[in-house]
Amino acid sequence: MVWDEVTHFTGGLLLSRGQIGIWVTTNSLYPPVYDIFTALYYLVVGPSVFAARLVSVTFSALSLFVIYEIAKDLYNKKTALLSVLFFSVMPGIVWLSRLAMIETMLILVFCLSMLFFFRWLRGNKEKDRALCIAAFVIGVAVKYQTLVLVPIIMLLGMYFWKRDYLKAQLKSCLKPPRLAIIVAAIAAVAVAIYALWESGVLNVLLFAISEGTAQKAIYSARYPIPIFYLVDMTWFGNLTHPISLLLYLIGLGGLALMVYRRKHEDKFMLLWFLVVYIVFTLIPNRDWRYVTIAFPVLAIAAATALTAALEKIIRFEQKTNGFAKKWGSKIAAVLLIAFALTGVFYSYTDAYTWVSEDRIVVPIDQATVFASQNLNSKQSVVVACPLNLFNEYMIRFYLSAKNPNQNYNQTWQYPKEAVDAYTPDFNATEFSSLCKQNTAKYILLYEYGGLQYFNSTQTAQTVYNTLNETGRFTLQATFGTQPNRVFVFSFT
Repeated sequence: MVWDEVTHFTGGLLLSRGQIGIWVTTNSLYPPVYDIFTALYYLVVGPSVFAARLVSVTFSALSLFVIYEIAKDLYNKKTALLSVLFFSVMPGIVWLSRLAMIETMLILVFCLSMLFFFRWLRGNKEKDRALCIAAFVIGVAVKYQTLVLVPIIMLLGMYFWKRDYLKAQLKSCLKPPRLAIIVAAIAAVAVAIYALWESGVLNVLLFAISEGTAQKAIYSARYPIPIFYLVDMTWFGNLTHPISLLLYLIGLGGLALMVYRRKHEDKFMLLWFLVVYIVFTLIPNRDWRYVTIAFPVLAIAAATALTAALEKIIRFEQKTNGFAKKWGSKIAAVLLIAFALTGVFYSYTDAYTWVSEDRIVVPIDQATVFASQNLNSKQSVVVACPLNLFNEYMIRFYLSAKNPNQNYNQTWQYPKEAVDAYTPDFNATEFSSLCKQNTAKYILLYEYGGLQYFNSTQTAQTVYNTLNETGRFTLQATFGTQPNRVFVFSFT
């Protein structure tokens, strides 16, 4: 479990119980669609981490069918099958598919909007335009950035391929009926923005987009801005490759081929890739996950490069009669296929390694059960030194899953910011005072693999020692195995 997941764990739980008011006030920073589907899965399977993650698995699987349809419509069935294969073994996609995060759902709805938009560009069917707009609206309710990305692609697409239609629509917008609707829509958006600003939510959203955490600011500046995502899509860490290098190189080769050929289909794929790349490059807060909606383009580009190269070799062989040239063509084809299969195997190995190393078992559930057994309504549970893998929101989810009437003020954390993303300032005197003020019953501390906190020499062990030295914290239980134990202290 990671921090980004628990938002959807809790959001789905609240919506499944009809606690919409609490969801709006405590859990509505993200758009609602993923939480709604999580709630539906909870109602069928029961509230659990497995049920919430099953949502992501479902949409990841569905996205394969949509990518197949896109590649088949733009190119052919062979390219479509290869595109699905290349996309399905991308380590970043495999990793995201096992977590309760919005990226797999976003990929699906974004691809749907692109599929129907291309079909409308080519066939001019009103049904495709309506489905494109529907997918776009759902996409906005999955991730707000869709509100920027899809309209840019649509406007540029109409400018390049349906310019007369675009001009006619712009002229009609200046006539009274549509003009009144546009003015009303602008006014409604202005009111919504003002309401968000008054509530403070807008400031949170702008902070998350423009700055993020201290750790994220450092991460976002580690490569030159123009090439940040070119590197980050394949080199997230020493052993972490969202797209494995060999497949990535084939994909980039496919994009280069599209630039060279400049077919209608190629231009559409390039437009998709460039808009996503440029928009997210302009946002200061950067992460490879933000551009996963461009991964299908790279998968299709890689498939296009491979099929184009094979077709070229076959045509060359058919035109030649020499023994050496024919065998040379066969060897070239075998080597090309071997290179592609090596890329697929390497990608699978990358994905397996990433998932295996990320499979850290933190006994949150056991520690929460222990703490909840002797907790009355006036007492609280505090997480000391919250992290991406262990924080108050995770404790709150498990407590709420067991007790629908759980008081949200019964869980809190110190320091307020995650110690693996911000430099920690752990003051034992202040912490003791806050524990007394909030009637803390139990303090939970995660071992964090013995690693140092962000930009600090402090570790869980130093905090453990500090708590012992105060004489007010007593170790009551330990859960899990070293180096991922959770220590439960009582406060007196």
